[in-house]
Amino acid sequence: MLAQQATLGSNNEDWRFVIITDQAQKERIAELYRDVWDKTVEEPLRTRHPDTVRRLDPSVRGSEDEQRRQQRVLASVKYLVDRLERVPGLAIACSVSPAPKQPVGDRASGYYGSIIPAVWSFQLALRSRGLGSVMATALVYHADRLHEVLELPESFTPITMVPFGYTKGLDFKRVNRRPLSEIMRYDRWGDDG
Repeated sequence: MLAQQATLGSNNEDWRFVIITDQAQKERIAELYRDVWDKTVEEPLRTRHPDTVRRLDPSVRGSEDEQRRQQRVLASVKYLVDRLERVPGLAIACSVSPAPKQPVGDRASGYYGSIIPAVWSFQLALRSRGLGSVMATALVYHADRLHEVLELPESFTPITMVPFGYTKGLDFKRVNRRPLSEIMRYDRWGDDG
């Protein structure tokens, strides 16, 4: 598997992948994913939860272009939420090492610095074979229930889900991102940022 060629911290191949193609399993996972959407997006936006509104609500974005872009992003995620069980395959990437206690520093860099490149390498391998994919981390909100559905060993920590399938074409458009001058500096950040 090409994902195994990814860089890894401390030369520990701590990742494991579960590939799901069974329809009943996909339906169980889709149910969990819909619940995550309802609890972390739909309901908090409806009740105007300040953190969720700040992070996700298109109306709080600056320009009309940014608002439209955020509406498209939410619509795209919702499209996946509503149809996840129809995706040809799902990959669940897990670590066999316990998650670090601190989200940044200490062991976290090596921990995520191994599994995320493996997932990205998996996605690139899919792409090289004409398949599209997305890293969908929200599913780990239900890591305990995912353990049950996938019969994961207790030592496994689900990190992300990667739905994948054939695309409707290979003509991808460049997405609008912030200008490079806003997100990158050379040698130091400095006061002009």
